[in-house]
Amino acid sequence: MRLIRNAVRRRTISFAMIVAVLIVVTGSAPTANAASFTVRLEAGPHKGYHFTSSGTVSGTKLVTFSALTTATADLRHRIGSRIYLRITSGALAGWQVVEGRTNYVPGVAGRVAYSPARTVALAAGRYLGYRFDGDWSLGSTRFGSLSTSSTALTAERAVIDGRVYARVTSGSWSGYWLPIAGPYDLSAQRIRCQTPSKVAAGSAQLISRVSATTASGEVALTFDMGGRLTPALDIMERLVIDRVCATIFPSGVMSSTTIGARVLATIADHPELFELGNHTMHHCNLRDGGGGSACPSEPPTNTFIQRELRDAQTVFGATIGPSSAPYWRPPYGAHDLRVRTAAAGAGYTKTIMWDIDTIDWRPIANDPPGPTAGALAEKVVSNAAAGSIVLMHLGGYETFDALPSMVVRLRARGLEPTSISGLLR
Repeated sequence: MRLIRNAVRRRTISFAMIVAVLIVVTGSAPTANAASFTVRLEAGPHKGYHFTSSGTVSGTKLVTFSALTTATADLRHRIGSRIYLRITSGALAGWQVVEGRTNYVPGVAGRVAYSPARTVALAAGRYLGYRFDGDWSLGSTRFGSLSTSSTALTAERAVIDGRVYARVTSGSWSGYWLPIAGPYDLSAQRIRCQTPSKVAAGSAQLISRVSATTASGEVALTFDMGGRLTPALDIMERLVIDRVCATIFPSGVMSSTTIGARVLATIADHPELFELGNHTMHHCNLRDGGGGSACPSEPPTNTFIQRELRDAQTVFGATIGPSSAPYWRPPYGAHDLRVRTAAAGAGYTKTIMWDIDTIDWRPIANDPPGPTAGALAEKVVSNAAAGSIVLMHLGGYETFDALPSMVVRLRARGLEPTSISGLLR
């Protein structure tokens, strides 16, 4: 499997440049360096720090970016147990930010070889290893589970797009990079979310959120695929890299496109992360009629509704083994008792709605405008609670750029992004 990353979104910094700017300090004042390199600051809030000569914090500054921003920096170094980047341009010029998934040097940074090899600790759980191409874009992955704790050897560590990895040289993930807890903690990071088997079809249900008791600190991220496809593959790759479980609701027509087929292939390649719901064949308004040339202008018949679901599943079935049933999402969110009853007659008893609508299908240039990436992430983080279901789109205009801050901040709040089945189980 090879996932394609939009080349505009990636900038590779040469290893020689990273070495030139890598300066490690332990409690002393930062050492000046004339070199300059690019830092990617994802949409959302960022905290800058000033330090005294002894390494204690002397001041902070909070800046929120509505969109992805790049800045220059002249120093990447250690203070205490963290790595900081000293920014030299933009709103955070003169301040230092903690290196991580929302503040980082694109590509690889801080690559350190181990001789002799060191030990990576793997607790019982599920893991995803990564291989990267020459420009540090994602090449392939390997999934596996451990029923008991184990160890593996590593020959080196590196920070790749802000996340710390160790390259494993023994065992099941030999040759793959595993995410680890930090540059000085060789504990492999497990997949924390779940995609268990779907609930039984049972009786018809309308689900907009799940009780906090059942959800147990989880939030379902769901993505419809019924129209625009431009960032779909980038979004899927980002979810894989960040080990985010999600439920995808594609339409049959969009799944029949080249990009849509590759989205389905990614879902099939990663059953540990993704599950499939049904968004009908032609994305018609099943309650009122309309929605496209293939849709009746009047409210569709029960037979039409059921055919829309079955025809879409036929398209999915050519790529993905497990059925999309019993989960479905009505296009435009348009449903009533008659529509839900018809869908249940085709095996789709769980009508999945949402309690947080990002409105990411609307571009910023619209009147009224759609959300910026920063506003989109803020809406989800501020409103999410255990059991929430978030509606996004694989064609969302700012969704790709909103995801890093959204996922990092949800996890910081103790809310793990997961699938619909993860919530219901």
